[in-house]
Amino acid sequence: MTQIPIEPTKSGASSVPVGYTSVAKCEDVPDGEGRSYKIGGKSIALFRVRDRFYAINNICPHQGASLGKGKLKGYIVSCPLHDQQFDVRSGFGPDGGGYCVVRYDVKVYDGYVWVNFKPKDWFSGE
Repeated sequence: MTQIPIEPTKSGASSVPVGYTSVAKCEDVPDGEGRSYKIGGKSIALFRVRDRFYAINNICPHQGASLGKGKLKGYIVSCPLHDQQFDVRSGFGPDGGGYCVVRYDVKVYDGYVWVNFKPKDWFSGE
């Protein structure tokens, strides 16, 4: 998927979140589901839980399956290949251990989901 252009505001200026790339229209990711996107050589999984969006690396570190195609139950996505689980809010396993995936900061603006591809720091939350 390529970057989605955003229309200028009424003043004529666009307020694109600095450092973020548009990934999808909000309506393209139903609540309780995930989708996979490839942007600029990065493969991400985008999830919507209780009308909040979460982005993590799409590739399971165990066997390389697409996490965006996994089953989502609450905030936990299960790898479709071997059932390895990840919390979409943190990238860690549900018990805080095991394999982990990179998570990315997400913003919603003007009906689009925007992702900052600088990985979030797991320990500081930044």
